[in-house]
Amino acid sequence: MTTAEVAGAVARVYDPELGINIVSLGLVYAINPGECCLGVTITATSPGCPMSDALLGMTEAVLQQSFPGTPIRVELTFSPSWSVEMADRAALEALGLVRR
Repeated sequence: MTTAEVAGAVARVYDPELGINIVSLGLVYAINPGECCLGVTITATSPGCPMSDALLGMTEAVLQQSFPGTPIRVELTFSPSWSVEMADRAALEALGLVRR
C-alpha cells in the first residue's frame, strides 16, 4: 500500500460537524505504511473537540475495511495545533473562506 492509497481511503472520513473530509481539512498529520502495521496520526479542530473519539473510530474503521488483515494504529495528537491554514482550497471554499 502507498501513502496515496491510504490518503484516498482516509478521505472517506468526514468531520461530522463540518461535513468536510479530514484530508481536505488538514486533520491528517502523518501516514506511515510500515512493514509491521499501518500508522496514521490525526488531529481534531480543537483539543476540546467532542468528535475526537468519533474521528478516531471512523478512521480506524475505514482503514480496516480498505486494508483487511493489516494491523492498524490510529493516533490522535494536538501538536501542532490545527489551524484553518492547514485546510486545502476545497475545504476553504466549503467553509466559505475563499471564493471559487
